[in-house]
Amino acid sequence: MDALINDGPVDVVIIGGGIAGISLALRLPATARVTLITKNALGESNTRYAQGGLAAAVGAHDSPASHITDTLDAGAGHGDERAVRVLAEGGPAAVAWLVAAGTRFDPAAPQAGADDRAQVAGSDPLALGHEAAHSHHRVLHAQGDATGAEIERALVAALRQRPATTIIEGALVTDLIIHHAACAGVRYLAADGQTQTLTARAVVLANGGAGRLWQRTSNPPGATADGLALAWRAGAVLTDLEFAQFHPTVLVPPDPTAPAFLISEAVRGEGAYLRNAHGDRFMASYARAELEPRDVVARAIQQEMLRAENDCVYLDLRHLDPDHVLRRFPTIAATCAEQGIDIARDLIPVAPAAHYFMGGVAVDLDARTTVPGLWAVGEVACTGVHGANRLASNSLLEGVVFAMRAATALAADLASASSIAAWPTTPPFAGVLLPAATIHDRPLLDPAQRPAIQAIMWERTGLYRDHLGLTRGAEALHALASSATDGPPNDRRAAYETANMLLAAQLITAAALARRESRGAHARRDFPAPEPFLAGHHFFAQRQAAAVATRSQPAADEKGA
Repeated sequence: MDALINDGPVDVVIIGGGIAGISLALRLPATARVTLITKNALGESNTRYAQGGLAAAVGAHDSPASHITDTLDAGAGHGDERAVRVLAEGGPAAVAWLVAAGTRFDPAAPQAGADDRAQVAGSDPLALGHEAAHSHHRVLHAQGDATGAEIERALVAALRQRPATTIIEGALVTDLIIHHAACAGVRYLAADGQTQTLTARAVVLANGGAGRLWQRTSNPPGATADGLALAWRAGAVLTDLEFAQFHPTVLVPPDPTAPAFLISEAVRGEGAYLRNAHGDRFMASYARAELEPRDVVARAIQQEMLRAENDCVYLDLRHLDPDHVLRRFPTIAATCAEQGIDIARDLIPVAPAAHYFMGGVAVDLDARTTVPGLWAVGEVACTGVHGANRLASNSLLEGVVFAMRAATALAADLASASSIAAWPTTPPFAGVLLPAATIHDRPLLDPAQRPAIQAIMWERTGLYRDHLGLTRGAEALHALASSATDGPPNDRRAAYETANMLLAAQLITAAALARRESRGAHARRDFPAPEPFLAGHHFFAQRQAAAVATRSQPAADEKGA
């Protein structure tokens, strides 16, 4: 039995400081006692790096129905129509709320036509951009290509004004506390290295994705699958883990030590061409043009790279007006200029990289997981919206729309004495459970093993997969879990994160082995076509629920926490 130590009991603990977690905190009743825990500085999340924009049906000739169709089409027959409807129909209200919260989206040009502008309450007409697989101009931007950063700025400023919210920065949540079969709090490693325990009536996972599991990624260093690992250890159901989206165009800088940098989908939306090492536009050999869904473009680029034995292909904007290009993409232009690349006059070297995780913790339409008292929003959650392949610019919208719904449901639960008794304990999707016996979980893992995990995932569970490669990948991951050391005790945070990465890598590889078809972002060489009977069929991962879903620790760790 876990000793529940009150570090000041609260109503809600939110783990994560991106768009989903902050939106949820801001939408909760002002009287709710909320603690938001983020392992970096508040605002340092995947949200900040979202360049492309936020999609919503706010144009004069657009409609939620069209947004629904585009989202389901991009999801390759695997999206949940109920969740997609919630997303699309909630889009206009979410945009209006963001504007009211202080987000400054780019204004429409005076000469913009009806399809290129939107009128949102509380603002002047806003510019609408076009991105891959959208049938309308429906993508809102801020500062051209800094949309996520602007949204994060506005929401962080609003949150710091909320008196009932405590913000704990630089802390890593290491365990969820399960008490009487419900989530009752968290244990976290504080910035000073001390272990603290905090009880709460509800816990919300909002701690992002898993991009750092792969060698090449657009994600910041914090994307180490912490939420997936916490949920699995607590007995929650995870689903769609085989669907990891690789963004087609991440900068390949001349300086190999430079951090990965995303070249937004919006660049191709503005008319950029993709060219191979010979200078040829190649997308017509694979699909219609550059604005195909991300999985199609990423695999076409991979094929061209393999064919030419080159480490990149190139984005070409030289045929576009240089002044417009530099105004439209100031952040991309500045970052490329640091590498000696003029985006208006030079070819931009790009290659695919892990970008967004469609799978996650299975939740209902109000963000409840299958563990009473535990909720999940944002990239860590699987709402069913994205299906097998996320439609560009839907992730920011999902974070807001489902956070708003979760806040409404959470407020009702906080006001009720019987909410846990009626909690849904089965996932909202149809599917089968993967065997958990093959998953070897470690409490800590030497951070020196991270490159090995990332290499295995890139080579075996990357853009292309097959039975032999996945099997060897699973064996290599299990061998790491069986033989590696716990790591230096002076870097416990990194050791916890690395253990989370290894656990998630095993779960993702097991799911990829189970799905014997190609669908959306999951491509199998040995099963190159989609199987009709697997459309909408989910594979679940779940650890048997334990009385306490925490690592074994000496009782002394908890004293004085």
